[in-house]
Amino acid sequence: MNKNGFTSFSEIADTLNNRSIIFFGAGSVAIKTKKKLNNYKLAFIFDNNPNYWNAKSMNLKVLNPSKLKSKEYNKRKYLIIICTTSFRSVSDQLIKLGLKSNTDFVISPIMNDLRIIDKIEKLEKKMLFTSGLPAEKSKNFGGGIYELILNKNKWGYKKVLSGTCYGVIKNKNNYIAVDDKLGLIKMNKNYEIIDSSDFEIGTRAHGIAYSEAYEEYYVVASLLDQILIFNKKFKLIDRISLSDKYKYTLEPHHHCNDICIVNNSIYVSMFSYSGNFKNDIFDGVVLEIDIKSRKILRPVISDLWMPHNISFFEGSLTVLDSLRGSLRNNNAQEIGIFPGFTRGLDFDGSLYFIGQSRNRNFSKTFGTSKNISIDTSIIIFDPETKVSKSIFLPSNLSEIHSVLLI
Repeated sequence: MNKNGFTSFSEIADTLNNRSIIFFGAGSVAIKTKKKLNNYKLAFIFDNNPNYWNAKSMNLKVLNPSKLKSKEYNKRKYLIIICTTSFRSVSDQLIKLGLKSNTDFVISPIMNDLRIIDKIEKLEKKMLFTSGLPAEKSKNFGGGIYELILNKNKWGYKKVLSGTCYGVIKNKNNYIAVDDKLGLIKMNKNYEIIDSSDFEIGTRAHGIAYSEAYEEYYVVASLLDQILIFNKKFKLIDRISLSDKYKYTLEPHHHCNDICIVNNSIYVSMFSYSGNFKNDIFDGVVLEIDIKSRKILRPVISDLWMPHNISFFEGSLTVLDSLRGSLRNNNAQEIGIFPGFTRGLDFDGSLYFIGQSRNRNFSKTFGTSKNISIDTSIIIFDPETKVSKSIFLPSNLSEIHSVLLI
């Protein structure tokens, strides 16, 4: 039984213990609920609308909820089933009267479709997101790192670092981020830079990951087709080349971007495994690399179109197939699809938080997508019900690269 009072009809049957049922709400939800509970004893109905009092609905008497305050009411004899879309206010009303959710009252299973809506609308979260746009003096747009606070249906954001930022992770009590000019940076909880290390010119550092076992940072250098490896003191100690193509041309060919570490493996997302994205061949993959030997092993997820944000959630590699607007998980299956360019990803164990950037390559999806969004937003997505809610950001904040729940 859900802690917020949502339940199933079988759970109601299991927890009745010879109690009679009271409906709170005399409308259509009560009628539908009664049809499911015809074999159980229904006592009467409460409703906050005085127009219903002392009338009958479904041959049951409708009473003023003030009866709950009288000594005649014995909560041990009854289970109240809330049958109104105003279930939040009714739940609060019953709790103030000393009744307990899931013990003395539940919400009708008829309204389980509203369960995830209620969950998302009551959500309180704090997160960071990054933007790789050019730095601007404005506090509301331009590249950098932003803090976003969601408080139920209200939200606000502010820039905490101006720059051209791509990846950001949390390591203990600090935030580690990459920036085109500032380099590899460490910020405290107040977003003050307490350590940094420059990148060589022409790096375009993108994704970042940290290995607890090896105490090393791994940074994807998109313009070098390399993974740069730093020790915990931010000193560059090694690098892994993804192919020899850069060596011969001094140009990137794979468009590698994001990275995660799982045990002794590095996983990196890239636009082209063959190194031909500039020739319009987007054979995108997630590539596995052995940490110890630094050897490239194999693609573990293929057939991706401009992928980003490879991550590891609940024992499963998870990636955004960005141009298709797709979220892949559970053996790389498509578990969600969105109308924009998806980039930026985190998971709280129940809901995904997905960045959506303005789609600058939408002409490539003509014929494959029926809805191409140019909005910038943070999408909150429930993979079980497929319900989502978007937090829309201004159009001049057109790019999101990373999302980090904090």
